[in-house]
Amino acid sequence: MLEVLGLDERTSGVYEALITQQGWKASDIAAHLGVEQSDVRESLDKLAQLSLLRPSEEQPGKLRLVNPSVGLSALLARQEAELNEQHARFARIREEAARLTSQWSVAHALHGSVERLEGLDEERQRMVELSEQAETEILSFLPGGAHSFSALAAVRQRDERCLARGVRVRVVLLHSARNDRLTREYADWLLEAGADVRVCPSLPIRMVLCDGRSAMVPIDPQDDRRGAFMMAAPGVVAALSALFETVWDGAEPFGERTARYREVTSQERRLLISLRSGLTDEAISRQLGVSVRTARRMLASLMQKLDARCRFEAGYEAARRGWL
Repeated sequence: MLEVLGLDERTSGVYEALITQQGWKASDIAAHLGVEQSDVRESLDKLAQLSLLRPSEEQPGKLRLVNPSVGLSALLARQEAELNEQHARFARIREEAARLTSQWSVAHALHGSVERLEGLDEERQRMVELSEQAETEILSFLPGGAHSFSALAAVRQRDERCLARGVRVRVVLLHSARNDRLTREYADWLLEAGADVRVCPSLPIRMVLCDGRSAMVPIDPQDDRRGAFMMAAPGVVAALSALFETVWDGAEPFGERTARYREVTSQERRLLISLRSGLTDEAISRQLGVSVRTARRMLASLMQKLDARCRFEAGYEAARRGWL
């Protein structure tokens, strides 16, 4: 059948009948196909419009079948021209989309490494984009004991996108978050999904860090509805990352991980954080305020505690136990 050429089933049947049974009249074709003669005439009109039938020169008012090698070739050429026009139109649409995207990028470019996001809608849209760009880790402070459904839905959407791609997610909440049902359910979901959640008595500001390259903080810490600043200045991001690690180091795991967390001392946690950052023994000793020899002795003791044979294995085992 010729439906692939744009002919409906009935017209395709009429056309094939004209090819195989050239002496048939409209009534014969109608009986063969089980349709009304008016339907056959309608199909004949369509075939004539497609140049698959042409008026007879010998018998005015009659239609003669055009050789399929000619008629179908013309139909194919016509459809190919339409497809080419569609491709050209798609190309123009793609160019226009690229132009508008470029304009958007210019309008939302970072000015001095700071992008101002006006209002919740713009901030949350940027958060979705941030989650799509994250490659290694998303870190966030979520101050406030109780959070609205819409706010938690927005951060959950971000976290869900990241976790689905294997991006690590670490979130710090307030102790009081345990008293709010919605926030507690969000934290439970995070743990179940594979994220790390900790709680502490106080948090300095709402904040999101992405891959150590960008940071988002509110324009007004007292009014989240005003929007946020998106910052990419390395110095600012490094300072906020250090702030996060300091708070994270002093926080305790949410829920069932508390007991395991208490198995490691504060100094050992600082040592593990230094190891994760890939610091040398000399740099670790400076951070801990001890000699290189003491830092190495502490590292050897910690690796023995973790039953690890190398630093990589120590980091893996510490993460598995919830120490990082």
